[in-house]
Amino acid sequence: MKRKLLISYISLLLVGTLITGVLSFSFIRNSYIKNKEEKLISNANLIIDSLMLEQELQAKRNYFWLVQNFAGQIEARVTFIDDKGQVLADSIDNSIMFVNQRNKPEFILAEKGEVRSVQRIDETTGKNSIYLTMAMIDIDGRKMIIRLSDDIEDILELNMTFLRYISISIMVGLVVAMGIGYWQIGSIIKPIKELKAASKLISKGDFKKRIKVKTNDELQDLGDSFNKMAMKLEKMISAIKDQNIKMDSMLTGMTDGVIALDLNKKILLINHESRELLNVEQDVVIGSPMDKAIQNNEMYEMIENTFIHKKSYEEEMKLMDENKRIVKVKSSLMKNKNDNDDVIGVFLLIQDVTEIRKLEALKSEFAANVSHELRTPLTLISGFVETLQSWESLDEKDRKMALNIIELETERLKRLINDILRLSEIENIQRLAKYEVLDIEGLINEVQYMMSGIAAKKNIQLKTHIEKNVHTLFGNSDWFKQMLVNLIENAIKYTPTGGQIKVSAKNEQNEISIMVMDNGIGIPKEDCERIFERFYRVDKARSRDVGGTGLGLTIVKHIVTEFGGTIEVSSKLNQGSHFKVRLPSK
Repeated sequence: MKRKLLISYISLLLVGTLITGVLSFSFIRNSYIKNKEEKLISNANLIIDSLMLEQELQAKRNYFWLVQNFAGQIEARVTFIDDKGQVLADSIDNSIMFVNQRNKPEFILAEKGEVRSVQRIDETTGKNSIYLTMAMIDIDGRKMIIRLSDDIEDILELNMTFLRYISISIMVGLVVAMGIGYWQIGSIIKPIKELKAASKLISKGDFKKRIKVKTNDELQDLGDSFNKMAMKLEKMISAIKDQNIKMDSMLTGMTDGVIALDLNKKILLINHESRELLNVEQDVVIGSPMDKAIQNNEMYEMIENTFIHKKSYEEEMKLMDENKRIVKVKSSLMKNKNDNDDVIGVFLLIQDVTEIRKLEALKSEFAANVSHELRTPLTLISGFVETLQSWESLDEKDRKMALNIIELETERLKRLINDILRLSEIENIQRLAKYEVLDIEGLINEVQYMMSGIAAKKNIQLKTHIEKNVHTLFGNSDWFKQMLVNLIENAIKYTPTGGQIKVSAKNEQNEISIMVMDNGIGIPKEDCERIFERFYRVDKARSRDVGGTGLGLTIVKHIVTEFGGTIEVSSKLNQGSHFKVRLPSK
């Protein structure tokens, strides 16, 4: 900084000196030219007066002799030119008589009646000269212009002399100024350096630094003010930090989105949850316009209405994102705590109610499906109970058929109720389930033994293949067995007599892969994504025939999800289905 100030100081001195020199040079040159011009005007008037006098005396004129005579008297070049620009006589070079002067600037001025000098190079002498012409006069019945000129080369010598004096002055001034400036600037810079060092510490959060300036001038006042400012800042920053910590903790812990807007609809506050819900880019910061963060038309309109009508609103709206989330938005006015009529902005509270609405929809759908599924067996049971009321009129065959159907529908109703209860338990597995280290091989073999009798009734081969040293799995053994039972039972139902089912387990990196494959009727491609939905059946008539409730694979999906795994299915019609479960090992 010291160097910069010194350079600036010297630069100012140089500029000042140069400006003074240029102005002085210009003044001297202009004065010189003006004197020349006045002298030429005076001499031109004398020549005109002399010509007029001789005209009155009717003396015989010799223009060549006259220009020579006048030039000798006034020590300037004299030229007589007629009104067409033709030279009549010249005191230096009569050869210019053959060069028309009509386009010369001084001739043009004379034609206009203007008496003004012109500076240009003299074609005859090659010197920089000043030309002056008087207005046209009538001599001997002929219109004539008197032109005088003189060289101004001697101004160059004057300029060089002046330049030498200016250069010497600048050199001496610079040396003296550098000495004085260096000392003076040093005394000014020292306290400024202390202020700079203290400011850097403050910018880094250190408000303890104080400076001592004893200059008895404005710098000392500045130092005292700086110390007071540092003390106040230390207290203010400490208070703000405490408030920010509390505010950040509160906003971070909120599960709802919060946005605050000022009267210009610029963002005052936006928390992380709002950014997640509204997909707000990271470059949207405090002070950004509202439309950078809020691009939902319904929400935008709600904010506008809040500003216009000065009242709160609450609405549910769908976000146009890939997740099709539903949010409940509450808008309210922010008011000055000291003046309830002073509105300072709008506050938005955004709650994600997507899961709540999904659960409500699922509950409604589940209730409707359960009602439908229960209605069919109950209707059949009720109908055949009415039939049996006419017991005596029925033969043995009809009685037996009615009782068999009632028994079948009762069993079906029982299975449905059991599956509903089981699904309810699984959905609350965190509360009910007991977790332990599972013996994968033992559990698979146990389920094979349980299901082999059912498979044998349809002459279906049920095989297992378990890889050696399969990973350990941590979970609930009852739910693991239920998952396998449902998958194998599903395969048995849709595999024709004489078919084959294979259950295998192997390691895949940090997962255990469990597969249930059959060579049954298969599943259409468009139904593969939906078979895990509650009460969804590919072929409803066939499902009823084989005793399906429509909840078996739904239960499997829930169990796999609780284990932290995934399930996928691939199938080809009339070739079989392949269910693959991936569970994370422990």
